[in-house]
Amino acid sequence: MPAHPGSCRTGTVFVYSGQGSQWAGMARQLLADEPAFAEAIDRIEPTFTEQVGFSLRQIIADGETVVGIERIQPVLVGIQLALTELWCSYGVQPDAVIGHSMGEVAAAVVSGALSLADGLKVIATRSRLMSRLSGQGAMALIELDADGAGELLADYPDVTLAVYASPRQTVIAGPPDQVDAVIAAVSARDLLARRIEVDVASHHPTIDPILPELREALTDLSPSTPTVPLVTTTVDHTGPAPTFDADYWVANLRNPVRFSQAVTAARAELGTFIEVSPHPLLTYAISDTLSGTHHHTVATLQRGEDDTLTFHTNLNATHTSHPPQVPHGTEPHVPLPLTPWHHSRHWISTESWVGTGGGSAPRHGTLLGEHTAVATTPPAHLWQARLVPEATPYPGYHRIQGVEVVPMAVLLNTLSAAAAELGATGVADLRFFQPIVLNQPQVIQVVAEGETITVSSAPSADAPAHRWVKHVSARATSSCVDVTVTSDGDLQALEAAEITELQQKWGIDGNPFRWTIDSCRSGRGALRAEVTLTDEVLAALLDAAVNAARLVDTSDIRLLVPSDVDSIRMSDAAVGATGTVQARRRDDSGDQLVVDVVAAGADGAPSIEIRGLRFADVDADAGHGARDANPRQVAHGIAWQPWQPDTADAPQRHLGVAIIGAGDTADALRAAISSAGHTAAEPADADCVVYVADSTTADAPDLDVAVQQSAEVAALVSRLVAQGGAHPATLWLVTRGVLEADSPAALRQSPLWGLAGVIGAEQPEVWGGLVDLPADGHVDDALGAVAALLSTPAATTLAWRDGQLLRRELVALDAEPVREPLRCRPDGTYLITGGLGALGLLTAEWLADRGARRLLLAGRTPLPPRREWDSDGLDAGVRAKIAAVRGLEARGVTVEAVRLDTGSTDALRQLVAKRDADGAAPIRGVVHAAGISDSQLLTDVDEDRLQATMWPKIAGAAAVHEVFPVAELDFCYLTGTAGTAFGISGQGAYAAANAYLDALARARHRQGGHTVSLAFVAWQGLGFGADAQIVVAELARLGSRPITPTEAFAAWEYTHRYPVAQAVLVPMDSDDTGDVDGTDGGAAAPARDWSTMSPAEVHSELQHGLRTILASELRIPEDQVEVDLPFAELGLNSVMAMSIRQQAEQLVGLQLSATMLWNHPTIGSLAAFLAEKLLPEETSEAESGDTDDSSGSVLDSLFDSVESESRI
Repeated sequence: MPAHPGSCRTGTVFVYSGQGSQWAGMARQLLADEPAFAEAIDRIEPTFTEQVGFSLRQIIADGETVVGIERIQPVLVGIQLALTELWCSYGVQPDAVIGHSMGEVAAAVVSGALSLADGLKVIATRSRLMSRLSGQGAMALIELDADGAGELLADYPDVTLAVYASPRQTVIAGPPDQVDAVIAAVSARDLLARRIEVDVASHHPTIDPILPELREALTDLSPSTPTVPLVTTTVDHTGPAPTFDADYWVANLRNPVRFSQAVTAARAELGTFIEVSPHPLLTYAISDTLSGTHHHTVATLQRGEDDTLTFHTNLNATHTSHPPQVPHGTEPHVPLPLTPWHHSRHWISTESWVGTGGGSAPRHGTLLGEHTAVATTPPAHLWQARLVPEATPYPGYHRIQGVEVVPMAVLLNTLSAAAAELGATGVADLRFFQPIVLNQPQVIQVVAEGETITVSSAPSADAPAHRWVKHVSARATSSCVDVTVTSDGDLQALEAAEITELQQKWGIDGNPFRWTIDSCRSGRGALRAEVTLTDEVLAALLDAAVNAARLVDTSDIRLLVPSDVDSIRMSDAAVGATGTVQARRRDDSGDQLVVDVVAAGADGAPSIEIRGLRFADVDADAGHGARDANPRQVAHGIAWQPWQPDTADAPQRHLGVAIIGAGDTADALRAAISSAGHTAAEPADADCVVYVADSTTADAPDLDVAVQQSAEVAALVSRLVAQGGAHPATLWLVTRGVLEADSPAALRQSPLWGLAGVIGAEQPEVWGGLVDLPADGHVDDALGAVAALLSTPAATTLAWRDGQLLRRELVALDAEPVREPLRCRPDGTYLITGGLGALGLLTAEWLADRGARRLLLAGRTPLPPRREWDSDGLDAGVRAKIAAVRGLEARGVTVEAVRLDTGSTDALRQLVAKRDADGAAPIRGVVHAAGISDSQLLTDVDEDRLQATMWPKIAGAAAVHEVFPVAELDFCYLTGTAGTAFGISGQGAYAAANAYLDALARARHRQGGHTVSLAFVAWQGLGFGADAQIVVAELARLGSRPITPTEAFAAWEYTHRYPVAQAVLVPMDSDDTGDVDGTDGGAAAPARDWSTMSPAEVHSELQHGLRTILASELRIPEDQVEVDLPFAELGLNSVMAMSIRQQAEQLVGLQLSATMLWNHPTIGSLAAFLAEKLLPEETSEAESGDTDDSSGSVLDSLFDSVESESRI
């Protein structure tokens, strides 16, 4: 290789980056391979645990995915310090250090300016305080220098320059909507502009509220003079030497990062820059800053790569001034050929960008924004406001089933305020259509035409008419009927804990305004509540009145929300610091809850009169019905029935078969394939690819084997899909003994069963099926059956037993029960992993209902110390968990919430041993509810995501199995998803993990214990199904729906009485059951007889049918749907994509893959693809391959949203 120009300058700078370099598994290999790194971690560990509150070594050793700014930043600093010692152990010492933002903490410790304890205190305090501001800001990298950025930001007063990154790049910070507007403006110039993955706007006024507390917490620092020069990025490096005291670290968080200036200053004397981090973030900025001078930029580790190999590769790269003494041949050396580059244009088109303007912020307590009078007859009025999640017109929060929505009090106050500006004294005939969900910036328009007032929203002010959503309508009036409410009589006190418990059952969380109920008495359809108004405004009293009105009927546990109001009248008098709410159920309301409400301020005069406040059942409105399904229609067992392939239309063919796998089973199958007349082939040329799972007992943990096998199968799926063609190769999986699960080897193969169903859902055209062979004995006949089966894909999971193929089916649990209903021992403890999650807390309440008096709730994220439970600094999620625990304790239940890495057998064993040593009540039952769902198609899955998703389920279940022998427990429930049985697109990793639970339950069941794997469909309103519209759409496609908590626990109790190891809990409209994989009927009959048409007619009809489907989904006229416009640019989202897939299947009568719209992203290309499927003989190869590759990047955003809409 030719030598680089210029001489190498001596000296090395260690550069410490900020947040963003973290990844699951970072530095884990170094613990095993590099003693210097391991020793450094051990030296850091005691101080880290003391200052930060958790174990750095455990995070690294477990390969944990670190989430939350209060954990990410301390972990990164700890790893940076240990990597520094690793570099030094190989003789690479820093001559100077530079820190970028939080990286300056590590730089200060390395330089000697701070002790290890002080450095960790700084980062722990900094990150803890910053976590309070999560979601309140955004940052972005833009391709403009500081001057250019300053000129642009003059039009965006709330956005500031946060980082001087390099001469051509800067980082900005500010409110998310304004940051997005700047990104759009920069992108319009064909310049780079992208969001940075943070949700706190550091180095911006947003963080000003926490700075005094940060300064106070760090007053006792003991900084020293650095022994290694530290080139500051916090203040001007040419000024006085900084002292690194509390004021300095406040400035570090608030001031812009002067990174480019620091690099330039260091370059005056030093030539090598080493970024000390788990993944390089700053190498480009350094190179850009020093582009005109000779220098070297070196990373340390690389995301997803082998840590040890990467480090030593980079270590070798530091030998620039004094190369190591190794033998070299004589000159001249042979020049190596250069890399041939293929040039493609990847600029993002700006033609589809639209303006995002939308008016002023809404007034406090209302949605009224900037007012415009419209000169019509009669006159009209428009109030337009820009509503963003980070700046709501109320001080608190208001969530229904975990989703932030504008509270009813704000809507009522908006309508009343608008009516008042029209000269009316009240509003009547209020109708509520859709809640306003606060998940993205939106424009709110309040329009008054004559007496009619409406409230509507859209993504932007210039959105087309069909994008506007009407939320509420009302009539302004001065003729409201007086409301008189009496709440006398025999009323019973309703305690605050009872109210909290009711709201939790209803799924209501938070107070949008600050008020509390001092006393509440209700009974016989009446209520009287005394409230304290911290916010002395009418909107707070109104919010209290609406919430109190629901408490008139506490016997109804359904989630009821206001649906309409006969009339409301409010005065403009001051309300004071206290108030009284009286409500009474109307005698003529029948089965509905209809309430009259009067609320008075401190002076006792009525301030609010609400007549006919009617509540509606959210679930009934959603189409799920007001009544829960009978447990018999929800709880199902698994039965294996004989199955025969349908060979009538599929004569036996001689195929090219590729066998993937090693060992006796794979070798024997190769022989059977040959005997059946098939020929061996490479995967790229095969008609069938058969993956044979390793059936030998491996030393690796079950989790590692599951990740490896799942990744290998996912890679095969991707390869077969990429090969395409009219008749793509089919994939078969072969396992041994998984049905019985009576050996460790069988257990390790079980995740493939969950993966199998997902392959069938996502890529039906390449799915052959799975066959499980017996674990023991001769399998020659079984292998022969597999060889014969390859010509006729089964598209399901089969087992070969006793000379025949079997297929699993859902069956009703209708035999004689063998157990009494579940009753917990009062002297036992019951462990719930994931116990502080939504499902875990519901399960805790359910066990308490069944007599449990001691609950052990284990999870990775602990509750704060009890002395902090009433702190104002706690976020809403933590407060909800605390309220749930207090609700249990109010019932006499002892609750112990502990931090536990569920997947660590050692940690679980230590917890049990400590409890035993302390004399605690023994654990008598376990519910393993820990888990995460990460939606990603198999064609895109990677090992890190597989590991992260499988860890809590597989490693957690294995730990439970190891620590709790079957004889020690009265019951062990492993909760998972029915996606293992049905196959849900995007749920490959999660389904694979849950299939392991199924097999483990069967293994423990065979040992005589009461262990059951409970496979639920999506839970309505929480956990896996809280906002998983994709999963809900797939369930509808399979003839099911989400399960309500009431249904789920009733079915759970019903299942407890039966001797089953595995139960599938899925609501059915009848007792009909059938094939688990949903392949009973295959594809539905097509909407047309395509075989009678010519290719041209088929293509034309398909284009017409697809345009009709798209127009219906998008709710726009059919003539506005262009056949050559990418789907994403038409406004298609991932939920619509699933619906379109279902309708397209009905149109053509074929099963279609989940990536269909990805691979064929326009109506024209999709029609050509479907025509190829329908008439493969007549359709030309050229036509079938005509897809619009240019829009693939646009479709990325569409399918990426599958993850954001399905993840917990």
